[in-house]
Amino acid sequence: MNAQELTTNLKSLYKVFDENEELLTNLDREIGDGDHGVNMLRGFKAIDEKLSGDTVSDVLKSCGMTLMSVIGGASGPLYGFSFVKMSQVAEEEITRDNIGNLIEAFKDAIASRGQVSGGEKTMYDVISKVSDKLNAGELPTTDDLQQFADDTKSMIATKGRAAYFKEQSVGTIDPGAQSSVWVLDALLSGVS
Repeated sequence: MNAQELTTNLKSLYKVFDENEELLTNLDREIGDGDHGVNMLRGFKAIDEKLSGDTVSDVLKSCGMTLMSVIGGASGPLYGFSFVKMSQVAEEEITRDNIGNLIEAFKDAIASRGQVSGGEKTMYDVISKVSDKLNAGELPTTDDLQQFADDTKSMIATKGRAAYFKEQSVGTIDPGAQSSVWVLDALLSGVS
């Protein structure tokens, strides 16, 4: 996947978040403050309007800086920082051989910024499983990504605003885990 294809995939997330804003908002109402859908839609509307760059690295950095500047809450810094970190390890094209390096950078950025290590009902639970699959030489499918998010349903939240809900968080997919499905799908879908 070259810079142009990556730009197309990231811009297409505006439509995805527009169609799924209510779903994310409802998930976040269950175990958060109910603004994740609105925030992700705002962020990727800005991506659709402002994303630029001639190289994969430039596109990833532009995406990160834009998300940090327009998304409120925890999501902006987490996603934004992650895209900037991915830009630092990006190569000329995203291929099956190097996508693992990008997702590893994504995972590490979320771990350090969000102070998470897994099993805490966060987006990290999806990203780390994707990283594991790539390290095992497998390219996760969209269904795999959704299953990883669905797996957060049975977890008790111990990080972020959802941690206030403790056992009551069981039964709801983590909103960040769900939004990361679509972001990861955009990064993976152009890789063959």
